[in-house]
Amino acid sequence: MTEKEKERQSVNKTFKGEIQKIKELPGFKAKVGYIFDYYTVHIVVIIVAIVVAVSLILHYTNLKKDILFGVVLNLGCDDTTVFSEQLDDYFEVAPKERTFLERGLFMGQYGNEVEQKLVMYIAAHQLDYVITDEDGLNHFGRQFFWRDLREFLPADLYNDLKDDIIIRTFTVTDEETGEAKTKEQTILRINDYKIAQVLNLYGYDEGSTFYLGVYLYPPDEENVIKLFKYVRDLGKVEPTEETTTEAGTN
Repeated sequence: MTEKEKERQSVNKTFKGEIQKIKELPGFKAKVGYIFDYYTVHIVVIIVAIVVAVSLILHYTNLKKDILFGVVLNLGCDDTTVFSEQLDDYFEVAPKERTFLERGLFMGQYGNEVEQKLVMYIAAHQLDYVITDEDGLNHFGRQFFWRDLREFLPADLYNDLKDDIIIRTFTVTDEETGEAKTKEQTILRINDYKIAQVLNLYGYDEGSTFYLGVYLYPPDEENVIKLFKYVRDLGKVEPTEETTTEAGTN
C-alpha cells in the first residue's frame, strides 16, 4: 500500500468515526452542539468558499467586453447612463459587449493619481478617447498624446467636422539632448454638439471649452471612428433666439 493510499484510508476512517460518534450522541441538540464545537471553522470556510465561487460565477456570467472605452477629464458630467445607452444602440452592441465612459477624473489636487490611472489604461491598451477641457488638451498636447484627426478620420467625416477641429502646435525640448521637437495636435471642439448636452458637460471656469480627442494608439480604430460618426449624426445644438441675438449684436 502506497503512502497516499494509507493517508486516504486514515482520512476515511476518521471521517466515518466522526459520523458514527455524532450518530451516537443523545438528541438533536447534542449533535448540533458537537458539530459547532468542533467544526465551526470548517463550516465558515466552506460557506465563504461557496459565496466566493457563486460571486465569481455571477461576475463572469455578467461580464461585458468594452468595445469602446473613454474618460471625461477635468469636466463635470452628471451622468453617463443615457449617453452609454444611446451609444450602445448606435453601435448595435452584442449582448456581451458595451461602450463605457468613465467620469469624475480631475488632474488638480490629485493630478498624479489620475495621470497614473490614465497611464495604466494606456499600458493595458484600453483607452480609446478623452473628453476634456483646455488644460487637458494642453497637458496631453505637450506629450504628443493626440491622434491627428486629419489623417485618422475618413475624408468625408473630416470634412463634416473640420470647422470644429482645433489645430495646436506644441514644442517640447528634450532635457537630455536639448533637442526641440515640434508637432501639431488636433482635437474636436464639441461645445456646439448635442453630445455635450447628452452628457450634460460643464466646466468649473466660465466659458469652458469641451474637447473630444483620440489617444495616439486607440485599441479599436474603427469603433473610435464610429464614435465621431455618432457625434456628427447626433448633430449640433440649434441656436436659441437669445444666442442668435447676442451673435448679431457682437
